[in-house]
Amino acid sequence: MMQESYCKRRDKFFTVWFYFIVIWTTIWIQRSPLQALEYNYPYHDPYFATVTTAILDDGPDPRPKSLIVRVPGLPGRNNLPSLEGRGELSIALYRQNRPAPLLFILSGIGTNPFFGIATYLARLFYEQGSHVVILPSPMSWNFALSASRSGAPGYAPADARDLYEIMQKTISTVKTRQDVQMTRINFIGLSLGALEGAYLSVIDADERKIGIEKYLLVNPPLDISYALKKLDAWGALQSKFGTEKSKGIVAKAIGIVQSFSDEKRDDPAVFDKLAKQFAGFTTEEFQYLIAADLQTLLPELVYVTQLIHDQKILTAARDKLRKRLGEASDLTFMDYSEKIAVPLWRVQLSEPEADVESFMKKGSLAPILDRLRGNSKVQIVHNADDPLTDKKSIEELKDTLGDQVMVYPYGGHLGNIWYPQNREFALRLFKSAP
Repeated sequence: MMQESYCKRRDKFFTVWFYFIVIWTTIWIQRSPLQALEYNYPYHDPYFATVTTAILDDGPDPRPKSLIVRVPGLPGRNNLPSLEGRGELSIALYRQNRPAPLLFILSGIGTNPFFGIATYLARLFYEQGSHVVILPSPMSWNFALSASRSGAPGYAPADARDLYEIMQKTISTVKTRQDVQMTRINFIGLSLGALEGAYLSVIDADERKIGIEKYLLVNPPLDISYALKKLDAWGALQSKFGTEKSKGIVAKAIGIVQSFSDEKRDDPAVFDKLAKQFAGFTTEEFQYLIAADLQTLLPELVYVTQLIHDQKILTAARDKLRKRLGEASDLTFMDYSEKIAVPLWRVQLSEPEADVESFMKKGSLAPILDRLRGNSKVQIVHNADDPLTDKKSIEELKDTLGDQVMVYPYGGHLGNIWYPQNREFALRLFKSAP
């Protein structure tokens, strides 16, 4: 009897424990939809994952034919010394020969429409039947010249307003000049472009001048100051390495990337070969490569900003292009923010006492989270190991926006955007648009 009683109690205990496990697991799956799925992205070094984006573009021939379309810029920006006739915004258009959805793609800091990860996505969605327009980053020289009213981009709320205006002009231009017939309009933002896209969603919800139906925002920086300070710290590794070693690191990486120019861009076997080529790089060398790549985009932006507003940041004569670019190359992202952008933003926004940290805080994602919450048009994708974003901030974003946020465990900063599961997620999201 005692043995039977013990067995009954034991069976009851294990039954209760089993149901507890089932309930707990169900809750955990509901809170963490990604972890409930099998996710086998193979590269768990977030810095290497980030560097892999260097081989992502529209791939080897045959490539989809794209057009360079010039969109009218701001009045008075077409006649600046040394940049006469360049005051229009250049976009890349991938045009279908029938009515189709129009997808805007906006990448990160300083990017242009003709190279890089945006062209990979453009090909992907063009082959799925969309018209595609790739916009230049607001922090590119072309956007600063032709579309940035402040002439000093970098403050996301203002940049999104400028983007909204140029997107309306773009829609009108491609309709009239290229006979683009669009059935709906969607948006993909990457990195800083994702943050700017979040602000776009707020503007369009209020004004409805475009009527964007779906937003996919990938790896938005959640704290701009955190991201820029990281980049500057990684760029400062040049002092530790020395000039010659720094050049050698970059040259070796460029050689590796160029050796993949004829490879298929989303073939896992290609990325395995790339991983073997980069196997000898250290974490600090990866960090330096990430920062150095972005740093190359800054001098042209500084040059243009100082043509629009001569703040005496550059001492060489205005007609000495090479010397002025050389001077600009010594500036960091925080230098740009503190010495160039913030003084102009104070005037533009009538906030004479504001400092760089307050602008960064107001221009991050947190101030508009309440506007994003519950907006079914907005989907955010992030990676838990993104080295440009604090992990706790990603967890808080997921807690705040719930099912609007998908968090992958690996991928670094944009490094897994080609991965089949990520790719299918994006394609499925836009196919579901009405």
